[in-house]
Amino acid sequence: MYLYTLDLRTGFFNWEKEDNDFAFPYDSVLKRHPSKFIGCCLANPAEDGTGIRQLEDLVLKDRYRAVRFNPYLWPSGQKMTNEIGKAMFYRAGELGVPVGIMCMKGLSLHISEIEELCENYPSTIVLLDHMGFCKPPM
Repeated sequence: MYLYTLDLRTGFFNWEKEDNDFAFPYDSVLKRHPSKFIGCCLANPAEDGTGIRQLEDLVLKDRYRAVRFNPYLWPSGQKMTNEIGKAMFYRAGELGVPVGIMCMKGLSLHISEIEELCENYPSTIVLLDHMGFCKPPM
């Protein structure tokens, strides 16, 4: 029996391993036990597009295997379906890494964005973190 654990890097991509506590999961767990742990990085939706290159580096160089989109980290007034979000979502599909979407305030607030991304980029796999934060009927 195998136990796989998903490790989420909670900082943005632009961290320096020597200076940042977020290096801990990669250096101490993911690098030492790549067959047991899977890394998930957090998408950087910066308007300058640096998050796309950072995603590529983490997947291709550091062997991260998923990326999380947190819609509440997008610049104010913007959605995950903006130019940067679409480019990162598309690139994740090209790289073969699933996109986990963290709808902490409820799936219904972001379902139209998720549907648009899935319709435009059907080869990108989507995971709804925490079951979309849906509340079961009582």
